Amino acid sequence: MFHDHKLTRHAEMRMRQRGLRDDDLRLLLKAASQVSPDAYMLTERDAAREITRRKREIQSLERLKGCKVVVENGTIITCYRAHRKNQKKTLRRGRAIQ
Repeated sequence: MFHDHKLTRHAEMRMRQRGLRDDDLRLLLKAASQVSPDAYMLTERDAAREITRRKREIQSLERLKGCKVVVENGTIITCYRAHRKNQKKTLRRGRAIQ
């Protein structure tokens, strides 16, 4: 469920009581520091690092809006910024292919 971790019934009950979701645990296990062989804790430094990383990711997504990558047989053939008019045409054609 969470990489190599399973949840006990006790842990599931505590999660519900404390308002934690499965995705919260996944994020904690991925981003937190291991503070002992059997425990993880999301420190302020961990949180700041992850927030910075996600902000950069958001900025990249904003910058890459409208970009198109053409792939053939697992090889990237080309990539470019599609004009807005072409984006709509590509989306209509792409939906027909699916």
